[in-house]
Amino acid sequence: MIFNPFGFVSQKWITFTFLFYSMKQTIYFLILIAVVSCSEQASQEGDIYYQNGQYEEAIRSYTQYLEINPGDVKTLYNRGRAYEEMDLHELAFNDFVTVLEEDGENLQANLSVGSYYYNKQDYDEAMHFFTQAVKYHEQSAQAHFLMARAYHKVGKKNEAMDGYNKAISLDSEYGEAYLYRGALKTYLKQKRSACEDYQKARALNVEKAEAALESFCR
Repeated sequence: MIFNPFGFVSQKWITFTFLFYSMKQTIYFLILIAVVSCSEQASQEGDIYYQNGQYEEAIRSYTQYLEINPGDVKTLYNRGRAYEEMDLHELAFNDFVTVLEEDGENLQANLSVGSYYYNKQDYDEAMHFFTQAVKYHEQSAQAHFLMARAYHKVGKKNEAMDGYNKAISLDSEYGEAYLYRGALKTYLKQKRSACEDYQKARALNVEKAEAALESFCR
């Protein structure tokens, strides 16, 4: 409460009070702008550090930003990717899961959580998240490819083939999809078609394609 030096309510007092509270609001607003500006700068710095391979610094900047904006899914996901680059997979997983808690349809978070389970050979759990990615992002070639890989691992050949075909139909330059579709065709004894896929994968500079051609297409 402000002491009234005039002893009564006057126009001067009303004007003084108005100016006092307006000044306070202005100061609060300026402080808020400064805090937001600093946090935005921290997020942008994190992106630059990440691009330069300075993952510890990136994590530090992202964490600083998240202290002000704890639910920002972009920064949470980016920090998770930085943790992954440092082989801190559990911390990365926690960030990806938090992203999904904020946005269950997030494509990259669903794929990352699915990949986490895939790498742990928990293919059923991986399929759940890859299926979610396909459900909400039907046009994502990567989502179809990863779902196909999980189906392939558990022996669901028809579903795997459908997934590889869909990935390639969405992205005709998806080299890994040709490689693994070729592997599935090799298993199904479709040699000519398999070798065509290996050749396409090699043309797209997929590392294992040459070895597959040497092994199965002589």
